[in-house]
Amino acid sequence: MTRRFINQDSTSNKFWNITVENKIQTIAFGKVGTKGRELVKEFSSDAECDLETQKLIHQKTKSGYIELGKDDDIPDKAELSENETADIFFWESIKKSNKYRNANWQEYDADEHTENLTELLSKSGKQRLILFEKCLQEKLHELYTAEIAELNIILENDFKNENGVITFDESLSGDGFIYFRCWLLLKGKDFFEGLKTDINTFLSPDIDFNIGNCWAEGLLYVADEAYSINHEDQEDVIRDAVSELYPDIIHYDDPEEMNRDIEQGQGFQKRYPKLVEEIVSIRTNQ
Repeated sequence: MTRRFINQDSTSNKFWNITVENKIQTIAFGKVGTKGRELVKEFSSDAECDLETQKLIHQKTKSGYIELGKDDDIPDKAELSENETADIFFWESIKKSNKYRNANWQEYDADEHTENLTELLSKSGKQRLILFEKCLQEKLHELYTAEIAELNIILENDFKNENGVITFDESLSGDGFIYFRCWLLLKGKDFFEGLKTDINTFLSPDIDFNIGNCWAEGLLYVADEAYSINHEDQEDVIRDAVSELYPDIIHYDDPEEMNRDIEQGQGFQKRYPKLVEEIVSIRTNQ
């Protein structure tokens, strides 16, 4: 018995085949178009071999592998669009340059992250840097919403707590809101996508970083600084190229209207009771 599987998502093009003959299990795997590798394992009985095979198949399908029919050819992987390529490069660069992504976020420092990111991006060519900057400007625009502005206020602005009634100063700094959105982007794709859906995802148990400093201004300049490492005396080359090639992108410095008015006073507590309660508790005890 042989069963064949493939994984052809945005970053993968892999095959995984498993064959069982009595108590012998043979696994072949690798990149589509190559011979790949082969592993052979002998079990103590046919039943044990079948059981372990089913476990492996379950793991593979759960991780994104799709089973092919007995006579099906492996399909050609669809070419990625420019936007898909930019999105993958953007998030992978942010992830790879964050050395605390699998550690304690309390040790995280946004300046250190952007320095690492600049160094990583300096190994990329101009076109890649243009795609990174394009993606950055688009994602900053996606976060230009009343909900994200309200999260900014809850995390940073002065507040009064009078008998459990919490009132925030609802003023919002234009530059500060840009730097705050940069800080959110540095937390990665899953965090970003969650916040766009519901800012209450900020309370996820996976989020344990210090909210004492929620700005990451340095992200605005990493593409041009990365380019300048290998090209002396050239400033804003990448940003200017994005403006020329993609004139329809709304730059983060351009004035624009939000999706609705920002809450005022006690409105934050009414709209986000659990979020306000937890953040105020954290900020009070800092």
